[in-house]
Amino acid sequence: MKIALLYPYTKMSAQGCNPPISLLYIGASLKQSGNDVLVIDKDHGNLSNPDMLEKLKDYSPDLIGLPIFANTLPQAYELVNQMVSAGFKGRILIGGPHASIRPQEVLEDFSGCDYVLRGEAENSIVKLAQCIGGRKDFKSVNGLSYRDGDRVVHNPDASPEMDLDRALFPARELLSDAYAKKTYWRIGTRGTTDVIITSRGCPYNCNFCFKVCKKFRMRSPENIIAELTAMRSMGTRSVHIMDDIFAYDKARCLRVLGMIKNSELGMEFKVRARVDGIDEELLAAMKESGVKSIVYGVESGSQDILDAMNKRTTVDMNYRAITLAKKAGLQCYADVLIGYPGETPESIAKTEELLLRARPTAINVSVMYPLPDTAVYNQAKASGILRDDWSVKNNDAWIQLPWARTKNDLYEFKRQILKRYLRNPVIVFNAIKSVLFNIDARQLKALARYFLEYAI
Repeated sequence: MKIALLYPYTKMSAQGCNPPISLLYIGASLKQSGNDVLVIDKDHGNLSNPDMLEKLKDYSPDLIGLPIFANTLPQAYELVNQMVSAGFKGRILIGGPHASIRPQEVLEDFSGCDYVLRGEAENSIVKLAQCIGGRKDFKSVNGLSYRDGDRVVHNPDASPEMDLDRALFPARELLSDAYAKKTYWRIGTRGTTDVIITSRGCPYNCNFCFKVCKKFRMRSPENIIAELTAMRSMGTRSVHIMDDIFAYDKARCLRVLGMIKNSELGMEFKVRARVDGIDEELLAAMKESGVKSIVYGVESGSQDILDAMNKRTTVDMNYRAITLAKKAGLQCYADVLIGYPGETPESIAKTEELLLRARPTAINVSVMYPLPDTAVYNQAKASGILRDDWSVKNNDAWIQLPWARTKNDLYEFKRQILKRYLRNPVIVFNAIKSVLFNIDARQLKALARYFLEYAI
């Protein structure tokens, strides 16, 4: 069977561009089961909808699969309608986070969609392909939602793979041209960059976060090193370890870092961690194994807001984690979130004060986006302060606070935080020093656009 997997959204930002790793996991399972697979990534060639439709026409797949997210509903809706209008004979499958929690809505809104796969789909998509080929009954595919006449059928949920070492490595060869042409990059790093996922799920319950499957599972250090070795054989030297909580299990983390160091792969890494899971020993081991930068989910400089988010961290932990990372010689990035229910101009000021005091290498400021079925979304909807709910006509839901008349009021706070941060001479000097000798022309243009947007 010929199956096309499509990632039709731009991932490119001032920080870089990652490969659609979830599609490459799915592609690996489909290939192993004997299917012919094509992966189309919008970012490889900056493809327009007509460009992607032309590639689909040339390939003539039996099944077309794409993920949808709450903030990409209008884009997906337009593209699926264009597929239908183009007369493609292949069935259309939708997966991803939004489809996993709202399969009924997706099948009702997307008249051209034949199937929805809920949850992690590496195994279920193989069974679905067998059903389409006439070898299995659709009722046998756990995690599948589909139309049966005038009604929508939701099969039981699929069980997540508990032993992640059994999962195939992503089929990166399906995007070999994109890798070769350096489509995937990260600011401050020359050449092609890649990503690896060493765990899935999360044992925490932050009120704003959504996971397709919350059950926390970890790969073995040996399995991780095997994939890194395969990535290095493709020429990859720079890797982003995408786990939100890479350092959750300290003993495992130290073992992975030790094996990376001893393997002499000659790779460098970016990692993510919670501020309450970091200490001097871990940071020193990271530095010795090639970790160049670390990202923390700082979220806020107000203890009241951190508590409301159920972060289970403190402002002091935020400051300490940033300070320790810089002391260890790592670039340190801080993600913050403004506009959470209970936020005030005063609490935002506390966040800015923390950032200016701790001086991370760079910051990423997001305005609260209430993802469907998260605790904060349900709270805002019940309280009547959810505005512009997610739909095929809207991709920017927000929460109205008593002092914010419009969404732009919140974005103005974001702009002001970034402007003052980027105008701080010490911060700018340290940031430039950290990337000066590791940027190319494309990254320089991205940085220039970013500064023009926020610092001027």
